[in-house]
Amino acid sequence: MIQEYFNYPSENFIKFYENLGQSSFGKNIDVLGFSENDLSNLDKYDIAIFYLNDVKESESIIKRIYSLEYGNWNLKILDFGVFKKGNEESDNLFAIKSIINKLSNCNVFSIIVGGQQSDVNLLCKSLGKDFIDVVSVDKNIGIGKLEESTRSSNYLSKLIVDDEIQLNNFSNIGFLKHTNNFKQVELIEKFNFEALSLGQIRIDIGEVEPITRNSTIINFSLESLQSSVINYKLTSPNGLSAHEACVISKMSGQSIDSKIVAYNNVKQTLECHAIVSEMLWYCIEGINNRYTENFDNTDDFTIYHTEVDGHNLKFLKNNTTQRWWIEYVDDSLVKINKDFIPCSERDFLESKKGIISDRILKRMRNKFA
Repeated sequence: MIQEYFNYPSENFIKFYENLGQSSFGKNIDVLGFSENDLSNLDKYDIAIFYLNDVKESESIIKRIYSLEYGNWNLKILDFGVFKKGNEESDNLFAIKSIINKLSNCNVFSIIVGGQQSDVNLLCKSLGKDFIDVVSVDKNIGIGKLEESTRSSNYLSKLIVDDEIQLNNFSNIGFLKHTNNFKQVELIEKFNFEALSLGQIRIDIGEVEPITRNSTIINFSLESLQSSVINYKLTSPNGLSAHEACVISKMSGQSIDSKIVAYNNVKQTLECHAIVSEMLWYCIEGINNRYTENFDNTDDFTIYHTEVDGHNLKFLKNNTTQRWWIEYVDDSLVKINKDFIPCSERDFLESKKGIISDRILKRMRNKFA
């Protein structure tokens, strides 16, 4: 059974849990070890949470999360608690893969706290052979030497060449230009992947939302935040603010196709535990506010047509969510399904000036290549 992969709560944590207020997060979800859980019926849950760091650190994080107020959500949430590590690393990998695969098959959204940025390779394999869109919130682009073992410095290189992973698209959010070799950024461009620097986010954080909108996995490194936010001096003083991290977390939860959000590189500081708890809260807020567009109902949209260098572009703005989409209209392309690509108002305004934005060009190349 899946519960065998998790530790039973410590006595200290049990006392903490018993004293929680009735309106708290912890008292309004099902918690393994405290609730009568029929785990043979996992598909009754919308979200499952578990933690990969050691028991003491993970329970410190859980206490911060459980102490927050529960939102006005129409969701069923299960917390498995702390993952029980096996004797061998291969045992851990097998167990984590089994857990995520089971949750995915039951259509349960996974929130994972702990681990490393390079764990995304395992997360991809856990979802099977489906095409996967990965979004990595990270100050560094993970391109490095293939001959080395998988780590944060080369996980993207491994993703690209791994035959077990059907990588459809990759995007990096929040990279720092001064810590990444320009050749790495050029390589991202070569693969038609998207990279949004910290400076671009500061100009308009709304440009992040089209990137996360159709993602399968969002891999969020806490090292992408400012060192002062997480109280960890060994990372950069430049990085995402606490507010920006929570906004991006909410966008990640709103992604209609996402199955996993992983918060990794969590530091053993009270500040880091505090912000990751808030990021998780806003991720759930995003999941609760998910909205699926019905493109067959044209009354839901305001539609604009533009032409750039002979290319007919159809932009759609949802009247409810204010989200923008684009469809490439070309009678010579025979398509079974319409291809609607997430975009922003800026992409539309550029098309009116005769410019097809880099985002649209890359997504179209990936669609029709």
